[in-house]
Amino acid sequence: MVVLARRRAMRWQRGKIVEIISRDDGRVKYKVIFDEKGKSLVSGHHIASDTNPKLDQLYVGARVLIQSPEDQQCFLPGLLAELPSRKNRLRFLVFLDDHTPLYVSLPSLYLVCRQMDNTVGDLPDGPHKCFMEQYLKTWPYPHLTHYKEGQSLNIELNGVHQKCQVEVVDCSLMKVVFEENGEKDWVHRGSIRLEHMSKFLEMKLNRESEAGNSNPK
Repeated sequence: MVVLARRRAMRWQRGKIVEIISRDDGRVKYKVIFDEKGKSLVSGHHIASDTNPKLDQLYVGARVLIQSPEDQQCFLPGLLAELPSRKNRLRFLVFLDDHTPLYVSLPSLYLVCRQMDNTVGDLPDGPHKCFMEQYLKTWPYPHLTHYKEGQSLNIELNGVHQKCQVEVVDCSLMKVVFEENGEKDWVHRGSIRLEHMSKFLEMKLNRESEAGNSNPK
C-alpha cells in the first residue's frame, strides 16, 4: 500500500507499507520503505493516504499534508485552519508546523490516517503550538487584525521585530515587504509574528493563568 509517511519533522515522503507490526500493548506500527531509499517504523499518526480526501472528511483542526512547492518529493505537515467559503474565495487555509500559513485547493491536500485526540499533540512545543491552541479555542472567531495595503507595522523576522509594509491583503493573510532587505513574506493577520498580536496573546495567557490560580480548589 502506497502512503505518505513521516521521515523527519518537516519532511514526509512517499513510500510503501511492507509490514504491519502489532505490539503487545495494542499499539500498531507500520514499516515503510521510501521511494527515495531508506525505511522507517511509524504509527498511524505519521502516515497519510496517497490520495486526496473528500470534502466531508475535512474539518478545522484536521492533521494534513501539502506537497512542498520547492520539492515534489517532500510533503509538509500542518493543521487545517479554514474550510472553503465565500469569505476566503473557496480555499483551505493550512498552518504548516513552522507557522507558515497558506491557502490551497483540495487537490493539494492529503489527510493523515489517524488523527490525534489532542489536535496539537503532534506539534513541537513552542510559540506556534501555543498559537494553534488559542486559534482553535477561539474558532470560528479567531483574533484577526485589520490592515490596509500600504500600512506599516512591525513583524518578527529571524527572531527580531522589523518594520515592514503591507503589500497585499488576501482574506486572512497579508503579504508584507520588509523595509531593511526587501524580503517578502505571507503572514496570517492574527499571527504571533505581529508585534502587538504577540503582546496581546501574552497578556491573554497571563490573565487566564491568574484566573486559574485564583479559583479555589
